[in-house]
Parts: sequence; C-alpha cells; structure tokens
Amino acid sequence: MAHDEIAQHEIAQHEIAQHEVAQRNKEQAIAYWGRDLGKEADVESEEFAADFFRRFTEDYWNHASNAAEGPDRGLANAKEVSKSFQELFTDAKFEITRTTAEGDIVVVEGIFTAAVTGGKLFGIPATGQRVSQPHVHTLRFRDGLICEHFVVRDDFVMFCQMGGMEHIKGGVTHFWRESVEEGLLDNP
Repeated sequence: MAHDEIAQHEIAQHEIAQHEVAQRNKEQAIAYWGRDLGKEADVESEEFAADFFRRFTEDYWNHASNAAEGPDRGLANAKEVSKSFQELFTDAKFEITRTTAEGDIVVVEGIFTAAVTGGKLFGIPATGQRVSQPHVHTLRFRDGLICEHFVVRDDFVMFCQMGGMEHIKGGVTHFWRESVEEGLLDNP
C-alpha cells in the first residue's frame, strides 16, 4: 500500500472507532434516561450505588443541580435526585423522542410526565395534577460512563400546568399595561 492509502485507511479506522464509541454512549444514555423514573429505589442500598457506578464516573457533575442547595456531584447527587423524584412525583416517566450522539456527547430529547403528589412545585402545593414538560439532556461521556449532565427544561410549561398562571390575563401587552398602571414604566 502506498503511504497515502495507509493514512486514509488509518483515518477511516479511527472514524469507525469513534462512531462505535458514540453509538455505545448513545445506548447507555437511552438505557438510563428511558428507565422507569417512578421506580421506588432505596438510595442507601448497595444496589443503588452499584447501578450508579455502572453508568456514571465517580466525579460525575450534574450541572442541573444547584450546589448551594445540595450536592451537585457524584453518588450523593444521584441519591438526592432519585429521592426528589420519588417524593414529589407519582408515575414519573421520560419518553425519549430523539437521541443524537457525536464523539463523547449524547443529546437526549423527550417529554417528562408525572402526577405531582408530594410537597410543592414553584410554591404551589401538590394536588395530584398531571404535568408534562419538554426536556433536552446533554450528556458527556468519559470511558463509556456519564461524567457530566446538562439539561434544558421548560419549567414555565409545568408552572402553568400547576395553576401558576391563573391570575394572568394575557401576554406581553398585558404585562406592559399592568407595569404602566403600577408606575413601573413610563407611558409613551
């Protein structure tokens, strides 16, 4: 083989290997995000910890969690997130609508649904109200394990479903008029 052919073959082999890694990462993401979110789990059990370490790195960072309010990393974060879902929601599910993988990044899009049966959301007490909320999760993998998680959720949609918009009578023009009436803005 000529030198150029060898180089092209090596590049092709590298691209194939990268594609295979991305596909394995995608399968891992689908297996985790497609699971039963409403499943009761003993977060203090060895089984819970073993499952975490099969899927996540020890230094996993959940950027969706606020470090000022609790752990945002590792097994401690996973325990808190799982317990939160168990206590706030009943019949929680995440229906995956699309996954995309490239390199060490997997993007999982879908719809979260549940009944809000515990505590309160957005300051509104739980009433059993069914909610549905679009999510986009971005996962970064290292050595086949999830090491970082980012999420974009439409919390406004869930807020409205919880009844948080009952006092709102319109859109942006309503807010503008209300602000002018209250002297918060000058009326041009």
